[in-house]
Amino acid sequence: MVLLLVLIYRQISSKGNLNRQWSDFVMHWHAGDKLLLSCVVLLAPLNWMMEALKWKLLLQKIQPLSFGRALASTLTGISFSIVTPNKIGDFAGRILYLENRNKLRAAIATLVSNLSQTMVTCIFGIAGLVYFNIRYPGTWPMLTLAVAALSSVCLGFLYLNIDKVAGWAEHKAWLRKVIVAVRILKRYSKRDLLQLLLISAGRFCIYNFQFLLLANVLGAGLPWAAGFLVSGLMFWMITVIPSFFLADLGVRWFVAGLLFTDTGLAANSLNILASSSMIWLLNLALPAIVGSVLLLTVRLSK
Repeated sequence: MVLLLVLIYRQISSKGNLNRQWSDFVMHWHAGDKLLLSCVVLLAPLNWMMEALKWKLLLQKIQPLSFGRALASTLTGISFSIVTPNKIGDFAGRILYLENRNKLRAAIATLVSNLSQTMVTCIFGIAGLVYFNIRYPGTWPMLTLAVAALSSVCLGFLYLNIDKVAGWAEHKAWLRKVIVAVRILKRYSKRDLLQLLLISAGRFCIYNFQFLLLANVLGAGLPWAAGFLVSGLMFWMITVIPSFFLADLGVRWFVAGLLFTDTGLAANSLNILASSSMIWLLNLALPAIVGSVLLLTVRLSK
């Protein structure tokens, strides 16, 4: 985090006087369209609900839950994920709402949910990399695009053939203790998987739109088409770079500065950092706080 802060400070200071940038940010904050800012805030609960819808659909094959309990389960999962590397602890919060006999199956279902979101992030990230290679050609961007495309093809093949994983696991003696749970993968049809991808794409577009809208309200001056592609690349980079808790916020700042400030797409670096921070607060920190409160109620009820 300290190293990231040093790099971020260098990014900001290279774009001119800090006092001038701060004054520009404050001016846009006070003059910004309050209706658009309200829209950014209201899109956050929609994002949570779409993730809860994915979770509810996955649980239909395991232990059906009402939408309200699926939403509570999702928020509790976020409270666990925010303090684990690359959000791998998400499943630990979600399974608390399920019966003990279904918890391992649900943990595996969480992997399917996360894989669908990762797939969509990779697709948008590749689109951003294609744009980046056209706009800023170079060896490293080209190599990154090649690796990302190859990885995404492999990931897509695995996702669309997830039932084959269960068949493979059945022949592994060292997996015999969990094979009953792994067989849940056979219950998800191609239609189910495509439906999850569609919802994941909706979530990604909402997240992306939130960032662009907020950044422009705060005076970043991002072009919408290029901004959409580059922000897709930004969220892909955030996904593949290992991080957790405050380091995750530092990674977001650095990547946002690298793609928007260093390339000259953004008019003000502080506006980009502020937008990235607020999106993190709305879509991760705030639901994590709500999930922590819900976690307390779950433990008390038990």
